[in-house]
Amino acid sequence: MLTACTKDCPDSCSIIIEKNNIGEDHKKVKIMGNPEHPFTNGFTCAKVKKHINRLKSPNRITSPLLKTGGAFRKISWDKALDICHKKISKTLNDDPKKMLHVQDHGARGVTKVVTDNFFTFLGCTKTHGSLCDSTGIQACIDDFGALDHNNIKDILNSTHIVNFGRDFSSSSIHLSQIIRKARKKNIHVTSIWPGGGDYNKHADKLIRINPGTDRFLAIAIIKCLIKNNDLDLTYVNRCSEQNEYFDLVNNVSLSFLSEQCGISLENIKFLADIYTKNKVSTIIGWGIQRHLTGRETVRHINALSWLSGNVGYTGAGVYFGISSIRNLDFDWVAHKPDHSLLLPILADEIKQCKPKIEIAWINCSNVVNQAPDSKRLFKTLKNIKFTIVVDAFMNDTAAAADLILPCTLMFEEDDVVGSCMHDYLQYGKKIFNPPGECISDFSIAKELNQKLNTSFSFPKTEECFKLSFPKLDNGVSFDTFKKNGFAFAGKKEIAFENGTEHKSGLFSLVTTLTSEPEKNPIFPMRLLSLINKDYIHSQILPEEQGFLPAVIINPESEHIKNIDLNKKTFLVSCLGKLEVKIKFDISLHPDVIIYRKGDWMLYKGGVNALIEARLTDSGTGAAYYAQQARIENL
Repeated sequence: MLTACTKDCPDSCSIIIEKNNIGEDHKKVKIMGNPEHPFTNGFTCAKVKKHINRLKSPNRITSPLLKTGGAFRKISWDKALDICHKKISKTLNDDPKKMLHVQDHGARGVTKVVTDNFFTFLGCTKTHGSLCDSTGIQACIDDFGALDHNNIKDILNSTHIVNFGRDFSSSSIHLSQIIRKARKKNIHVTSIWPGGGDYNKHADKLIRINPGTDRFLAIAIIKCLIKNNDLDLTYVNRCSEQNEYFDLVNNVSLSFLSEQCGISLENIKFLADIYTKNKVSTIIGWGIQRHLTGRETVRHINALSWLSGNVGYTGAGVYFGISSIRNLDFDWVAHKPDHSLLLPILADEIKQCKPKIEIAWINCSNVVNQAPDSKRLFKTLKNIKFTIVVDAFMNDTAAAADLILPCTLMFEEDDVVGSCMHDYLQYGKKIFNPPGECISDFSIAKELNQKLNTSFSFPKTEECFKLSFPKLDNGVSFDTFKKNGFAFAGKKEIAFENGTEHKSGLFSLVTTLTSEPEKNPIFPMRLLSLINKDYIHSQILPEEQGFLPAVIINPESEHIKNIDLNKKTFLVSCLGKLEVKIKFDISLHPDVIIYRKGDWMLYKGGVNALIEARLTDSGTGAAYYAQQARIENL
């Protein structure tokens, strides 16, 4: 049976599920990528295949739960909805802004957009900003006037690929395949990274950089291009802020830039030769924008690609991402919030919010686990008069709730989803019946709407899909799309072929270079809470947790020379400590600690409890990678 992956992943795979219809739904299930889908190409990742375990987990919540006397007990849906109606209608009648709605990307799809829009219609306080990619998105819009890139497969037409920090082994299995194909075609790959991981499996040359300093490297390469008269003057003349930018570049020395990024002059010149002598595809990892200067950094890398003439034609482009909903039509649900709080600093925002938040509704997000300063956010949500969480598991966010409503998961509901990497739309068909009393976020919101008796229109899910399905240049109808399981949205193959999307058509150059913060002798190491290759964010089953989390460190780092591995070991920041076990990787930068994120505070994990809630220079993103930390014994 054809369906699709709706997880928060750029690949957005078209999926085939084969199941034995005798007995339980989940017995003898085979999950594979759709071989007819040009991007999915017949294979999918372990994260999708593991999802079947989430559906049948013995720890799954299958009935509404109400906290009474400090403990949760089962109640009926009728009672749960009556409670929601009573508390929400009272708050809405008083002041809708006293109700907070938090929805992120725990699952994606058209029905999730409609659900989110319903709460916007109610006038609730919403959230803005991002725990993921908003900083890099804003940087690309600053520079190009839009978030866009060449067809992802056009990477195979380049002659060299430069990767600024994307971990091909842990995310986007299909981009990894493209990189492998490129290397088989003798397209060389150079990766710039802070060390650690399996980058050597996807690169011909690795260049280790001081974490968070890629902006200095980009300017250093530009200086080399200027010195050798290798800038592409056609592209230079299609820029705004030229004088300010080149004054900035000319006022810093190459030796200073080399020292800041920790990369030798030899390797800087090597990179300059790449951008001069090749058609270069530049890939920007999403981790780069999680430093304090993330926006500035992405902009300097974009400038390098533009000024070297490596944008706007086949084989040459810069890749950060695209909008996952750009190929869908949501004009029919276009309500806009009147009041919103910044998601990356949500605890502070709730505390300072006027009017005071009295009720919260959280769905599609384990926000306590995923947001910085997790313990403080947990306490903040518990202090709200009444918090409702829609979830399938008793995770860090659900534990803060007064009422938990059990939801369906991927493969248990129909939906339509786009991608933030390619231009295909996928139809996610319901394959399994949900357990117990679980219903979808969409159905829960629809039931609430009926109770509240508002004028908001909830079409049937099929009608939502039809209303959101665009008119395609290739003439594919919605019915054909549904039958085939996917459709190409027909976007142009090459981005910025005729200039940028700014009205002027010019590329907007960045004119700032922010200094690195002073090193902290008490917390001398940079904590990088990187993606987990086995799980999407915090979608780890309770039965798979409870073990000491691991951190990865260079065994030769001077910062651990006095650590006794036979004693209890802790990862420590200014917010607290977490007991860990240590693994070693000699390739890792000696000032870096890597923690593969996603495990829960409820089960001895939760790295975000140690990470301060700070904003990147976009003002909307979480600066996870700015956190300083240390390793110590008890």
